[in-house]
Amino acid sequence: MSSDFRAKKIFGKFMHVSDIPLGTKSGKPLVFFLGAGFCPFCAAERWSVAEALKNFGSWQRLPEDYSAERDEKYLNLPTLNLATALYSSEFIEFLSIETADRNFNPIENANDDPYGLIENHNPDQIVPFTLVDGQFMQAGTGYSPKLLEGLNHMKVREQILDPQSALGSSIKTEANFITALICFVLRNTMIPSTCNEDHIKVLLDQILAK
Repeated sequence: MSSDFRAKKIFGKFMHVSDIPLGTKSGKPLVFFLGAGFCPFCAAERWSVAEALKNFGSWQRLPEDYSAERDEKYLNLPTLNLATALYSSEFIEFLSIETADRNFNPIENANDDPYGLIENHNPDQIVPFTLVDGQFMQAGTGYSPKLLEGLNHMKVREQILDPQSALGSSIKTEANFITALICFVLRNTMIPSTCNEDHIKVLLDQILAK
């Protein structure tokens, strides 16, 4: 990163924090998600991360879970367990770490962070935290967890497919932001067809204009 680089907002809550790719052993860009099982905001953001990553690979296992049933503003929200999911892609790597389970019990998994992403990019362990190849990061979620209240996993999936759904639209908007950022870091390599879709190209133009 050059000495005169200044972090800047891209879209949503995502910030452009570096021009230097992370550099993985595989040579593929890395998408990283840090969450906590009890956290309702993490519960919301996981849906968008999972939807975005479908554009670049496939989930072989994507376990369902719920956020905390006590001591949080929003309770028992349907979500996904990305840390135990199985994901494969020819374009990107994906890593997810959880700091605690839905019952607030700490999960000791610092050794699962081979690139030191938490120490270098989020030492305070703010959750949810999404990092795209060390260049774009977001602390927080792109939409309100309140939209998930009273729903189960099947209802969430139904709303993702419903263009009139406020929840579905929110999940997909956030997923499009993540998709565009991944497409940006892939721009000089092999890219999937999703990066040539009109709504993603509009977002790519916004990144390039910053």
